[in-house]
Amino acid sequence: MRHAFTLIELLIVVAIIAILAAIAVPNFLEAQVRSKVSRTKSDMRTMATGLESYMVDCNGYPNCHMYGIATRNYISGSASDPMILERLSTPVAYLTNVTFRDPFTVSARLSASNAQGMMNATAIKVTPATDTAAALNCYIYQSFNSEQRYTQPTDGYSVATKPTSTCAFFLHSCGPDSTYYNSAGVISNDRAAQLPYTISMIYDPTNGTISKGSIWRDGGGASPTSGYAAGEGLRLAVSGQK
Repeated sequence: MRHAFTLIELLIVVAIIAILAAIAVPNFLEAQVRSKVSRTKSDMRTMATGLESYMVDCNGYPNCHMYGIATRNYISGSASDPMILERLSTPVAYLTNVTFRDPFTVSARLSASNAQGMMNATAIKVTPATDTAAALNCYIYQSFNSEQRYTQPTDGYSVATKPTSTCAFFLHSCGPDSTYYNSAGVISNDRAAQLPYTISMIYDPTNGTISKGSIWRDGGGASPTSGYAAGEGLRLAVSGQK
């Protein structure tokens, strides 16, 4: 007499496999996200170490690109576009590699004049063909000076000199939501009163492994003036995260 599985037994086995998959797959995906977050923070520590060493020798951090990217603007195709963080590897090798790829894929951008506006803005989808940050998919570097202004030269490309030498910076990863902040406006207009909104710009895994917000690291410092308070709220939020 030959024996075989009944339809009920097969359905039970399939149901058990489906339940196990439903438990295992989300855990696997969350483990991937946690691994990428850890890698991002490690990369940023390495970059910050190089930036601090450069600061000691040069009495200022590198100035930022008009797009706040750590390398040249490939979208414009201009040969004159500067390698902003190239000076960290040559002629003195503060870092052996300055083009750290963001492990999260940039696919959207938020733009507004301050952090409150960022929270109310609708994310704009971007592609490598139309957006420099998406094309490079590197960590974003944003610097500002003692006058609390972000250090973008007037033509957007050349290297700024004193009195606009940089004294503080941010490093920025788009994070698990793949959305980066076009933060020049925030850098220019951000005061401590914006703190509740700048906190929302920071990735927090306690809100869910894949939650809103970017991963940041700050360095240096500048005192707010009556006219500008570049990055004050964001720096308070980032420092509170440490």
